[in-house]
Amino acid sequence: MQKPNPSTTIQQADNQKIYFLRYLSLTPVLAVLLTLFMTKILTLAILSLFFIIDFPFKVLAETVLERIERTGEINAGARKNAVPFGYENSQGQWTGYSVEFLKIIHRRLEQKLNKPIKLNLQEVTIDNRFKMVQNGRVDLVCDATSITQQRLDLVDFSVPFFMAGTQFLIDKQDINNIDIGGTLAKVPVAYIPNTTTDRLIRQVYPLANWQPVNNRQQGIEKLKKGEVSAVASDGVLLLGELVRQGGEMKDFILIPEIPMTSELYACILPKNEPRWKEFVDTSIAGKENHQLQEKWFELETESFPYIIKTLP
Repeated sequence: MQKPNPSTTIQQADNQKIYFLRYLSLTPVLAVLLTLFMTKILTLAILSLFFIIDFPFKVLAETVLERIERTGEINAGARKNAVPFGYENSQGQWTGYSVEFLKIIHRRLEQKLNKPIKLNLQEVTIDNRFKMVQNGRVDLVCDATSITQQRLDLVDFSVPFFMAGTQFLIDKQDINNIDIGGTLAKVPVAYIPNTTTDRLIRQVYPLANWQPVNNRQQGIEKLKKGEVSAVASDGVLLLGELVRQGGEMKDFILIPEIPMTSELYACILPKNEPRWKEFVDTSIAGKENHQLQEKWFELETESFPYIIKTLP
């Protein structure tokens, strides 16, 4: 057997040491390169994830009309406690002027898109109606909602479909005892706090005996019992609550004939939807809606005789 050459063995050992030292010197560089590589992979993964997550939002970014055409459905909101605009009748049926107007919107959409459209009617409340439109859960809400500048910062509105305002509901027997051209000194009047009536009308008649109530229902109940001589609120809503309670219209009257304030009711719409707003606006101005208003509010024959004004 050949004996190993000591010098060769030493040389090999030195080479291994040099290789090992070079490896150690390269390790930080490799680590940096590996880190950069992994960072790039991670960045691409995150960007891909954002793309995947962002895809549904791109779908949501489509216009209202585009979404209705794509899904074949319209989501509309109305209330169930705003007589005569949206309420449940004695048979438990959801009815009202606004509910029927939404059905006009539905029919016109089917005509415009030339396809069947499903109407999903959802109940909204006085507290969530704006959020329901803002978050896209409904495409519009039609009820007794007044246009205000503060609300215009949150949502858009259609053209007005109804003009109401503050009036006094009184017993006809008291017509000669209540002089709204006077001071109404000591006359007991029910009102709802934090409303237009509260902010404005109480200043007009500071000598009246103003009595706060929680809602129109409570105010009319007090009127029927003789605890107050008048209830002040939006006239059409007073009229609606009176009918809901089974009151006889012939026993009561709204004064003055022309409301003391002007409240413009309109449909709540999402912001930045000009084509959708145009479609709703033309529906309000159309002949079918004018006929619907006559059906609900005709002064001589209908359940809610009230003078209304809409855009021509």
